[in-house]
Amino acid sequence: AETASDEVFLRRVYLDILGILPSVEEARAFLADEAPDKRAKLIDTLLERPEFSELWAMKWAENLQVKSDPNKLDPKGMHRYNDWLRQSITNNKPIDQIVRELLTAEGGNFTAPAANFYLVQQQPEMMAEDVAQVFMGIQIQCAQCHNHPFERWTMEDYYSFSAFFSQVGRKASSDPRERIIYNRGSGDVKNIKDGKVMAPKFLGGETPDLQGRDRRAVLAEWL
Repeated sequence: AETASDEVFLRRVYLDILGILPSVEEARAFLADEAPDKRAKLIDTLLERPEFSELWAMKWAENLQVKSDPNKLDPKGMHRYNDWLRQSITNNKPIDQIVRELLTAEGGNFTAPAANFYLVQQQPEMMAEDVAQVFMGIQIQCAQCHNHPFERWTMEDYYSFSAFFSQVGRKASSDPRERIIYNRGSGDVKNIKDGKVMAPKFLGGETPDLQGRDRRAVLAEWL
């Protein structure tokens, strides 16, 4: 029973951390090891291997839609974005810091790779949907045109959360392939039902006092 449990653990930990199976030699060495802390040691070893960064950069790249698009994201920007993700994971950057850098990104998308986050989706509503889904595990898209039939989210929730992204600006760079992301300091989102301008409001939370701050920075702190 002990050996079977170790075999299951070994297979699972390799697949979860590296996306591959252990070699025969690695499996035999682990199963023969009688040290009580061998599982913890194996995990530490696997986290140092390059496959860990590659696998988890790929997972995040899929969630963040890191792909070239002639109308949105230039191939150079895509590669800079992907390299930034991989390097962040390799350097053991905390997930909350990665998310904060994405949400508050400014500058050219070649020199500030996290800024590519705001080129993948360019409408406040779509950005809000992605942030809610990827970072909070909440699907709010059903509330775009009616109150959600199975969840607590209303149209007001949808558009007030979208308002956090209504002041994201984009402008050209000296390089025609590059785009610059900046805070415009103006711009609002309206509820399509009644045309009401929506103040930024946290999902399931309060309406914050922005005090002239970048709305995205306030959201990042809350998130």
